[in-house]
Amino acid sequence: MLTLLTQSSLMTVLYGGRLNMKEEDVTKAIIKKLVSAGWEIICYDFPQSGTGRVLHPNDRDSKTLGAIIPDIVAIKAGIVLDFENKDRFVLSDFEKIDNLRNSEDYSKSWELLLSGCQYSQIFYGVGMPMSDANYSKAEENRDMVDFIVYLNEDGSLSTTGLDIF
Repeated sequence: MLTLLTQSSLMTVLYGGRLNMKEEDVTKAIIKKLVSAGWEIICYDFPQSGTGRVLHPNDRDSKTLGAIIPDIVAIKAGIVLDFENKDRFVLSDFEKIDNLRNSEDYSKSWELLLSGCQYSQIFYGVGMPMSDANYSKAEENRDMVDFIVYLNEDGSLSTTGLDIF
């Protein structure tokens, strides 16, 4: 029996998910869910938008070297969430978050960004589309982040690690 695949279903078979799911889609879906769950969005950034807030290392020597722009920063009940979102698994983002979690290199920028906010802890995580490949690679590196949020094909979100919703 011959089964015909649409281009969309072929992409799902070949790549494990929607090929056209962008970082912006992930960010928007997470923001929507955070707001509906009572989180206050402090700042957010889409790729190439220039809308985000820049975190600089404490000992910076240049204007941009080492600068980090979180994709989403949200707060609720004294807990701060920092998101780095992508359209696929990117190991260097997990490494960046691991550094943020385990050092005070950006403490002055965090203090400035969160001035006026009462908070006790910052949790760091990533958001990405759900696919077999993304899930496998992300979960292998789960110890480098506090949480992972996956955007499912149907628009719903799933999380591992910290229960944020």
